[in-house]
Amino acid sequence: MAPERWHVYVVDLEPRVGTKPGKQRPCLVVQPSEFGDAGLLSTVVLPLTTKTTRGDAYPLRVRIPRNACGLTRDSDVLVDQILAWDNELFGRDLGVIPDALQDEVRKALLEFLDLV
Repeated sequence: MAPERWHVYVVDLEPRVGTKPGKQRPCLVVQPSEFGDAGLLSTVVLPLTTKTTRGDAYPLRVRIPRNACGLTRDSDVLVDQILAWDNELFGRDLGVIPDALQDEVRKALLEFLDLV
């Protein structure tokens, strides 16, 4: 089974290299589910961090409040840390983020990638 879009999974991101986050951490799947159904062995994700920023860091970060999709702490989606990660390294599914946050992440990606 391929990871589902807009779900947050615990993913093994070891080893840490440069600015790429390492360790086991929650990641938001942004790749459309249809690509996983097509047999791809990796999935595009955005890592999350609990080292949240003060103030507005949009479009580089989008805040997901604690208790959303099983998170125990406020977390920021690292929009500038786009990764394609092997599906074998995906662990527990923490749940889907609310529709309003999906829209916010979608807009942040479009702005960050200069596609608007």
